[in-house]
Amino acid sequence: RFIRSEKIKKRYSFEKALSSLYIIPSFYKGIYYIPTERERKGHFIEHKQEFFISLFDQQYGRGNWYWALSTAARYYGFEWSATGILEVMTKKRSKTIGIADRIESLKQKQSYRSVTLADYYESLQVNVIYVHKGDKPNVSSIRIDGEIGPICTTDQLKMDLKKYVSKVKQERLKRVYKRIMDEIEE
Repeated sequence: RFIRSEKIKKRYSFEKALSSLYIIPSFYKGIYYIPTERERKGHFIEHKQEFFISLFDQQYGRGNWYWALSTAARYYGFEWSATGILEVMTKKRSKTIGIADRIESLKQKQSYRSVTLADYYESLQVNVIYVHKGDKPNVSSIRIDGEIGPICTTDQLKMDLKKYVSKVKQERLKRVYKRIMDEIEE
């Protein structure tokens, strides 16, 4: 479950909730995750997929984003490497969320709260999230999977790959896209 900071401030002491780790800051300003009691005791996030689906629904709105590019390719079996990368397509601005960098920064602080937050983020098993800006997806280019949520169709995946292989700046990601395109053509 996610909650916005405005709702927290109405009901509780925001600073107390944040310092006691009853809420975990997400990767977006003003959005916080409320861990279950089990997650709080173990310092982990149990249902990773639900975490990301709820987070993106909260940030972008249901129906305004979908799993794309290398994430969709892994779902369809075109990509097999464990890159630790999640890619999302949305109509809002592009963004790179360096989770591995955040974890490293938190661990260097060495406070109990920082180390605990690092444990939560590490449990997600993701290094980076790329949010790509795209056109508003039409209904026929997305399918809703019961387990992972909105994902682009293979036709939309091909169109997105062709569009982004030249746009992306990271060489590592460009190689992944080319490998996926080769796999799809076979």
